[in-house]
Amino acid sequence: MKNKLHKIFITVSIVMISIPLVLVLLKIKIEPMNPGEKKISLNFKRNFPLKADLFELYCYVKANIFNVNPIPNSAIDIHNGWKFLGNKFSNALSESKGILNFNDNELNTIKYHILEKKKWLEDRNIKFYISIAPNKHTIYGDMIPIAKSDKETKFEQIKALCKSIDVPLINLGEYFPKDSIRLYHKTDSHWNHLGGFYAAKAIMKNISTDFNTTKFNMNPLNDYEIERFNSPIGDLNGMLFIEKSEEFINVKPKFEYSWTKQPNQLPIPSPYHFSSSNYEHRYTSDVNDLKIIIMRDSFFGALKEIVANDFGETLCIWRHNFDKILIEKEKPDIVLYEIVERNIDVLLKDDFDHAPN
Repeated sequence: MKNKLHKIFITVSIVMISIPLVLVLLKIKIEPMNPGEKKISLNFKRNFPLKADLFELYCYVKANIFNVNPIPNSAIDIHNGWKFLGNKFSNALSESKGILNFNDNELNTIKYHILEKKKWLEDRNIKFYISIAPNKHTIYGDMIPIAKSDKETKFEQIKALCKSIDVPLINLGEYFPKDSIRLYHKTDSHWNHLGGFYAAKAIMKNISTDFNTTKFNMNPLNDYEIERFNSPIGDLNGMLFIEKSEEFINVKPKFEYSWTKQPNQLPIPSPYHFSSSNYEHRYTSDVNDLKIIIMRDSFFGALKEIVANDFGETLCIWRHNFDKILIEKEKPDIVLYEIVERNIDVLLKDDFDHAPN
C-alpha cells in the first residue's frame, strides 16, 4: 500500500512541477516585474509559483501518509504528541545536551560585554539582572533519546560566569515544580502561561530579595484560575506544515490587575524584524515606585502582565540592544535582560549603543 501511495505521490509531483516549467519556457509572466527590476525573462525564482505548494504537499504526505518527519533538522517528532526544535535554529538540540558549548575566547567576550553593561548601569544606580528561559529540551529532555554530554551546557557556563563576576542571573525555570501540569506546549517551542507564571515567580523572588523594603503584589497561583481549551498553537507543527490543535493551558487571574496599559511612546527602530505591535508594552501601577525596563523576546509574552502587576512602571521592549539614550530618558530602577536559552549566543554580540557616554 505504501509503495502504491509513493508512486502516486511521485506522479502527482511530476505533473505539478511540469506545469510551472512549461509556463517558464513559454515566458509567460505569472507576476509582473516591478519598475527598476532587471528584466530577466527566464527568472526561474519569479516564474515558479507552485514551489511553496509543492513543498507543503511534500511535508503533508510525508507526515500524514508515510508517518515520517519531513524536516528532521527543524523539528524533532517524539511520536507521543511532543515536538522539539532541531539544530536548524541556533543548534538548540546540541546546545541543550551540552554537545556544543562556548570556548574560552567566547566566554571572555561575553564577560567583557556583561561587565560593560553592569558598570554603565551601576554608575546610574540601576540594578541589572540577566534572566534565561530554559529550552523545552532542558526541562523535558528525558523524552529525547540522546544522552546529555558530560560538558557544561552554554546555559550552565553563563550561570557560572555571572556568579563569578557578581551579576545576578535568574534561571526562569528555577521554581518549576517537578511534578506538575505541563509547562510547555507540546507542538510549540514556547512555554505555556503556567510556565510563564513560574518564570514570573522566579523574577520576583530574586528582585524582592534585593528590594526587601519595597511592597510587591506577588500573587500566588491560588489567585489564578487554570484554563484549558483547544487552540491551533504550534510553531513546530507549522514548520512541518501540520495543522492540528492542542490543549492550551492558560492562567487567568481571579482578581483585577493593578496596572493600567499605557499608550506606546517609542519609535519603531529600523530595521525591525518582528511585528511593530510587539516592540513596546508599557504599564503603570500604584503598587510601588519602582520602574523596570525589560529587554525581552517571545517567551516574555506569557508573563509580562503578571510581572507588570508588581511594579509602578513597566516597559517591555522586544529587542536586546542596550540603548543608552532610551535608558537615560526612561530612568529605570531596574534593567532586566531576558533571553531564551536557544538564543544565548546574543550575549556574544556588542549590542551596547556606545553613543553617548
